[in-house]
Formats: sequence, structure tokens, C-alpha cells
Amino acid sequence: MEQTITDPIMGPVLFVFFLIIILHFPITILTIFMWISGQLTKKDMKRYEKLNTIANDLGIKNQTFPPQKNLFYFSWLVYQKRVRDYYVPFRNAIREMDGLSKLQVKPDSIPRYFYGSLFLGSDLSNIISTDESAEPYIMVSQEKVVRGKNNVDYYRVIYYRSNELDLPKCKVEPTSELIDSIAPDEDDINFVSDDDFSKKFDLMGDDESKVRALFKDNVRRIMTNNPEWKWKFDGNRIMIKYIISGSTFSDMHDIKPSLGELSLLHNELKTIDITDLPTEEEIAQDTPEEIIDKKLYNKRLATFGCTMGCGTLALLFALPLLLGSFVRLDFEMLFLGLFFGVPGILLFLYGRSEWKRNKRLKAEGKVRDQ
Repeated sequence: MEQTITDPIMGPVLFVFFLIIILHFPITILTIFMWISGQLTKKDMKRYEKLNTIANDLGIKNQTFPPQKNLFYFSWLVYQKRVRDYYVPFRNAIREMDGLSKLQVKPDSIPRYFYGSLFLGSDLSNIISTDESAEPYIMVSQEKVVRGKNNVDYYRVIYYRSNELDLPKCKVEPTSELIDSIAPDEDDINFVSDDDFSKKFDLMGDDESKVRALFKDNVRRIMTNNPEWKWKFDGNRIMIKYIISGSTFSDMHDIKPSLGELSLLHNELKTIDITDLPTEEEIAQDTPEEIIDKKLYNKRLATFGCTMGCGTLALLFALPLLLGSFVRLDFEMLFLGLFFGVPGILLFLYGRSEWKRNKRLKAEGKVRDQ
């Protein structure tokens, strides 16, 4: 009688047990390979020593978590968790500037040791910085951004904080000439007096008058000299990012010149009276009108006409799926309907708004022969 009761229970238990073993076997092999590779390579040791040299040259500290060799497998798993936890405060400073929520240090546990090792520590590394209480506080780091399956970009990130600064929240990013010509952002702040800066960058900020008061000629000139940099300003903080590769990635010779440019910018910014705001008349005089030729106008209408058409087709395909999902209570059809329907609505609305905006330009006489 006992045999007949335990057999139905042991069968599913054994199946789940072997399923867990089968699923975790490749993960274990991968982590063992990562452990062996990390213990054999000396690249991280060389990079750590190079950072020591750069930090000493600049008179600041190498804050990078020191690499450790000759670790057993389980010690290495714990070490990886220590690395991730160590970088959390540094990552949070950057995430806050990017408008992201703060990360929290998770309690230690065996699953976090094991699964967390797959993330190779942190996407932030090679950190040198001043003391937290320094004036100004400077942190230089390197950030890995995954763009696709086999596409990874590495950025130099410089975080700068000074009590001498009181900056409006805004950002400056390199513009794409093609996108800017077809669909310029109406919130982009441009200058009649500085066409070169306006063509190279998109300047966004909630308070246009304060942003224009801040972006004096010398400030714009420093940015124009570094056309591939991305800038963010917020209160007493500045953050810059730019892609690094090749010799820049290995030699890190870009750090000292970049800090020099940031020092020049700081000297300019602290002399600006942010309360001396331009009048509405001055803003209007320095804001370029959007005047386009007929060729670009026709190209825009064709582009946004196609955008509306693609959105309409996606909606026509999604509507029967959505209707069928409610009739049949089929969640798979509902998912497919939303998969095509939501992008279709967004495409149609975007194309329609840009179509109407360009039609308004023509009605206002801003579409000309040349």
C-alpha cells in the first residue's frame, strides 16, 4: 500500500529534479569557463595598473574594484557579487542624471552568487575619482552599452559636480543631419547667431529662457570643438559621454584632455548670471524660422505619407485579430493584435502630426522655390 502511494509522488519530483540539473548544466559550464578565463588573463591587471598611473598623474584616486587572481570557483562567484555591489553608488549617480531609478544592493544569497556571475560584474568600470567631499567632485568611468546581439558600444563617462554651479536642466546631443532635415524636433533650441552650433547639436531644455541665458558664445564654442560629445546639465551637476574605441579604449589617453575641456567649461559657466534672462523679443530674434524648399517639402510629405500608410496597414491587420481575440477569448490573437496595433497607431499619429505641420509651413508661406 505504501509503495503505491509514494510512486506517484516520486515520479514528478524526480522529473523536476532532473529538469533543473539539465537546465543548469550549460549555465554551470559557462560560469566555469568565465572563471577560468578571468583567472588566466592578465588584461584586467594591466588595465588596473594603467588606471593607477593615470589617477596619480591627475592627483585623484583609482576607485576601480581591484582584480583578484588565484580564486577558487565558489570564491570567484562571491567576488563577482562584491564587484556588482561596489559599483552601485557610482552607477546610481549616472542613472540619476539619465532619469533612471536607483539600484539597490541585494542581500547575499547562493542564487545571486550563481546567476549574478553571468552579468560579469557591472556595466560600469575603470573608475577614477576625487574624494566624495572634494570641490569639485569628479568621476571618470567607462560604460558598456549593448546595442544589439553583436553590437556593443563603449562610452567614456565623466560626472562633474560643483557647488559653484546652478544650471537649468537640459541636454545637448549630436544631431543627425538626415533626420533633422526630414523631421526636426520642434523643442530643439536653435540660434540665428550660431548656425554652426545649431546644425551640429540638438539642445533640449524645459526652460528655454534659462537655457539661452546659459549657452553663451564661449559655452557653445567649447561644445562645438567636441562635436561627438553628449552633455547633460542639472543643478550643480554636469555629465558628458562619448564613444571610445581602438587606441582610445586601450590607452585611455582621452581622459586628461577631456578634463581640461570640462575645466574650461566650468570657468565659463560660473561667470554666467543665470538670472539675466533674455526678453521674449530677444528670443524671437535669435530663433531661426523653419523655411524649406519645395523639394524638401515634397520629400517630407512622401515620407510621412508612407508613415501614415504603414500605420494604417498595421491597424487593418490588427483589428481582425483584436476582434477575434474577444470573440474567441484567445490570448495569442490578443497579443498579435496589440503587437501590430500599438505600433500602427503610433506610426499613424506621428506621420499625421508631421504631415499637418508641414502643410502649416506651406500655408504660412515658408515653403519656397529655393
